[in-house]
Formats: sequence, C-alpha cells, structure tokens
Amino acid sequence: MHNRSQNELQSRNLKSLVFMAAVAFVFSCLSVRLLYLQYVRYEKNFQSSEDNRLRRIVLKAERGLIYDRNGTLLVGNRPSYQIVIKPGEIRKMKPEAKAELLKRLIHMKDSQGEAIFDSAVIDTMFQRSSWKSHGTLRILEDASEEQVSIVRERSFELPGVTSTVESRRSYPYGTLAAHLLGYTGEISDDQLELPEYAGYSSGDRVGQKGLEKQYDGEFRGEDGVKYVQVDAYGREVGTIDGMQNVPSVPGYGMVTTIDLDIQKVAEEAFPDSVRGAVVALDPRTGEILAMVSSPRLDPNIFSLKRRERNKGWAKVALDSTRPLMNRAVAGVYPPASVFKLVTSGAGLEHQLVTGHTHMPKGCTGGFAFGARYQKCWGTHGNLDLVNALRLSCDVYYYQLGLMLGMERINEFGNRFGLGHKLGVDIPGEKTGWLPDSVSFNARNKGNGWRWARGLILNLSIGQGQLVTPLQEAVLAGSIATGKGVYRPHLMKELRDVNGNVVGHYIPEKIFEGNMSESTHKTLLAGMDSVVNHPGGTGKRAALPDVRVGGKSGSGEWKKGEKTHAWFVAVAPLYDPEIAVAVIQEAQGGGGAKSAPVCHKVLEAYFAKKHAKDSSEVQK
Repeated sequence: MHNRSQNELQSRNLKSLVFMAAVAFVFSCLSVRLLYLQYVRYEKNFQSSEDNRLRRIVLKAERGLIYDRNGTLLVGNRPSYQIVIKPGEIRKMKPEAKAELLKRLIHMKDSQGEAIFDSAVIDTMFQRSSWKSHGTLRILEDASEEQVSIVRERSFELPGVTSTVESRRSYPYGTLAAHLLGYTGEISDDQLELPEYAGYSSGDRVGQKGLEKQYDGEFRGEDGVKYVQVDAYGREVGTIDGMQNVPSVPGYGMVTTIDLDIQKVAEEAFPDSVRGAVVALDPRTGEILAMVSSPRLDPNIFSLKRRERNKGWAKVALDSTRPLMNRAVAGVYPPASVFKLVTSGAGLEHQLVTGHTHMPKGCTGGFAFGARYQKCWGTHGNLDLVNALRLSCDVYYYQLGLMLGMERINEFGNRFGLGHKLGVDIPGEKTGWLPDSVSFNARNKGNGWRWARGLILNLSIGQGQLVTPLQEAVLAGSIATGKGVYRPHLMKELRDVNGNVVGHYIPEKIFEGNMSESTHKTLLAGMDSVVNHPGGTGKRAALPDVRVGGKSGSGEWKKGEKTHAWFVAVAPLYDPEIAVAVIQEAQGGGGAKSAPVCHKVLEAYFAKKHAKDSSEVQK
C-alpha cells in the first residue's frame, strides 16, 4: 500500500514537472518571439502599425475651367462619387478573405433590390489589383448618395473598399463646340508609357481630344495630399497632428477666342443631318471665332458611368459618319473653284493676265485639249478675269492653268499656307496636298499613274488638291487683308483660380502672304463681284449694310454623286474683320447651299458688333 502511494506521488510529480516544463517552454517561445518582434522586427512592425493607423489621401486638383471670349462658361466641373478598392490592401488578403469580399460586393443591393456593382467590373478590378500596388481602382463611377451611404455603413465588412469624390467635366451646352473643346477620359496603359505622361498615375483623367488634350498640362493643376487617422475598419476618425498636409492647386482656366453667340448661330445655320464644317476667324490675328464640325458629338458621354460611357463610345466609334473626327481641321477636300483665287493670283503675280485679260478661246461649254474635251459647268462666252471669277468659268482657268504650270500656281498657294499645317492649337490638324509632277508620281506609284500636262486642267480649278476648311478660311481672310497669314488659334488667355492672367496668346505671322498691290486689288474685285454683282454665284452671302466678298466652289469627289458645297466669305471686304469657310459634303452648289450659312454667321457677327458699338456710344 505504501509503495502504491509512493508511485502515485512520483507520477503526479512527474506530470507536474512535464506541465511546468511545457509552460516554461511556451513562455520561453513567447518571450523569444516578443523580443524578436520588439527589437529585431521593431522598425518594420512600427511602420506597418503606422500604415494601418495612418492613411495618405491624394487630393485631386480641380481642373481649370474653359470660357468663351466674353467670359461665358463653356466647360465646368461637377462632383462625382467613386467607389474604389485599394490594391495594396486587397493583395494582402488571404484567398478565402478576398473571395468573401468579392461575393459581398457582387450581392450588395440598393433599396430597390438592384445590384449596386457590376460583377464583370469588380472581377476585372480585383484581377488588376494583383499587379497594381498603389493608388485605387474604381469599381463604381458616379455613385449615388444612397450607394455611397450603403458602402459606408457596411465598411466594417468591406476591407480595402472606400468611397472618394472627384470632379468630372461638365459641358453645359452639350454638342456646342464639342469638337474644339474635346473631352477627358481615364488615362490608358499605353498613354502611361509615353514620356509626356510621366507625372500621371493609373486612374487619372486626362484630356483626350481638342483643347482638353492640347492644354491638359495647364488645366490639370497640382495634386495635394493629406494624412488622416483611421480605425480598424479603415474609416477616418481624425487628422494627425504633426503631419504636414499639402493642399491641391487648381489648374489654369482658359479664356478662348470663341464667341458663343456666333458659335450658336453657326451650328444652327448648318444642317444637323449634313456632314461638313464651318470655320470663322479674325484674319488680322488668327483668333478663331467659331468652329463647327458635323455630325455633332456630345462630350458629356465621356463623363458618364462606365457602362453608359461604353455604350455611348461604341455608338460614336461605329458610326459610319465618323462624328469623332473634327472635320474643320482634319477633314480634307478638293478646294474646287475656291482655288481659282490661287490660280488667278499666280497669273496676276507673273503678269500673264490683268483683271481685264480675256483668254484666246471663249467659253462655249467646254475646252478641247488634244483628244480630250474638258467641260465647263455652263456657257459663259468671252470673259475677263474678274468676270471669270464671278461666274466661276472653268474654261477660262483651264487656259490660265496651262499658261502658268503647276509649280507657279502652287507657289502662290504656299504663300497663304496651303499644303502646310497652320499649327492651330488643337490636335489632329491635316496638312492637305498641292500636287505637282514629283509628288503626284510618288503618291500614285502603286497605281501606275504618271503625271501628264493635261492634269493641269483639273488642278487649275481646284479638282485634285486637298485642303481643310481651316485652310480655306485662312486663305480667304489673308488674301483679303493682304497683310500676311496669322496662325489660327483658340487660346486667348490663361488665368489662375483668382482670375489673374498668367499667359496670353500673342498673334504670330506664319506666312508673309506677299503679293503686289495690283494683284491684291484685282482679287478683291473678283471676290466683290462674286457676292455683289447681280449675276454672282455668291449673292446669297450678301449683307445690306456691310460689303461682303467671297468665292463659291463645287468639289467633285465621286462620280454620280452631288458635289461638295464650298463657300468662303470675308467682311468688310476692303478692311476685313472676319473670314468664314463653309463646306457641306455632297450637297451640290456652294453658292446655293453654303453661301446662306456664311450669310447668317456674318450677320450675327455684325449685329453683335453694332449692338456693342451702340452701347458704348450711349455710355
């Protein structure tokens, strides 16, 4: 019995020793771990703790606003709530936790029982978070107040998900001036690779077209930063003393050269169902007063939610009428009979003709050149140069073109910017083309076509060259002023958020546009006759109290189709303040179709000027 009790005692003592040893071992491990965490891993753990406690929030700068020349707002900003995920936090999650978060977001509904998030968008952004470590990824754009409040209320079960507010562009006039203003969009991965976007991050919104793109750096401003304290669920609970916050600096605003009233009239005058363009500018400075491209485009679609934006984008991108193209600067067309101003100028400069010169053969409806018979649009008889311009007689210019040759004709056109980019301050401008034997052969080598002298017949009347509506407006305006070609531009002033002018455009002469005084007077007489003679092709552009000059054109482009309708106009003719070019694709005669559009634009300009002058006199 004694031995049994002794054995039990020894057994209990042994168990106690084992238990105590186990306890000692556990505490030893904990102590070692504690020492390791406190001393070896101190810096890293402290930083991790601070990262969980602190949050660095980028304060996006307000994008600069855009105004017309009179201070009317053309482009503004509106607040937009975004629901975003933080890739850095998502990457730290265990697979099962990430899957659970994904499931919660997909099944989250609003008060109407509608799903808040698009499962495809969430899945895409979660995949992107696996290789993106900084910034945020949007899973819901333009969220409603209800959607934001639901996410905030459930933030404790949505780690790595938060809401932010940013500004989106607002275009209060919709399609008005849309092509020149442009639009913004989220920066693409391809753009991030380019050197000009070195300071940008994924998710930033940048200018994609028009002025928004050209002056993106000026509009963008400088982002700021603030540091806040967050709780275990990532909710902000206060600011951090001692942390220096940096406020954002709004971008520069722009006062453009556009006159909203004239822009409205130009858009209303141009048929909405017709493709084409209108450009109105001041030839003395290059300031663009109005620019229309049709079909029109509403840039507000690029500031909508992703799904709606994608639908809008698909609609315009697949539209065969190509509404995304700014035809005013990127549309290239044969200049048609407007080019007769150039052929006339070359003949006058080389003293082969005067305003009273008649050609050897009168117009009987066509002109024989070798075995070829080139028709005229009418039968005009024996004309001098001024009347040939008035009636736009092809036969007269066939003969003048053969006398000159294309090199001399093109040289005169080059004086006024044809065949060159004019350097307008929006992207996408095309150069156009003035063909000669060398460029023609190079361009048509693949077709096996070769230059022949007979081509001059077509080229002398503007059938074969390529010009933009902007070039045609500049041509007409600079011929009329006789004082050179000024770079067309849309930026008038840049201003900071307080309204202080920080930059302004200085008019720049880019071509001398030189010609003799006699050449200048004769070309003005021809443009005068086109509009103000009872038989002129452009009489629909005339104004009762202001002398208008112009030139019509009907550009052939496809056999059997109606011609492109051109008209250019300047006023007052002998002291020009405004030049207008209008083209309507496949609409027929320029004098019948496009001259009335010029008339309305000129009428609006001088009515506004008269009203302004009257008010200043009354003061």
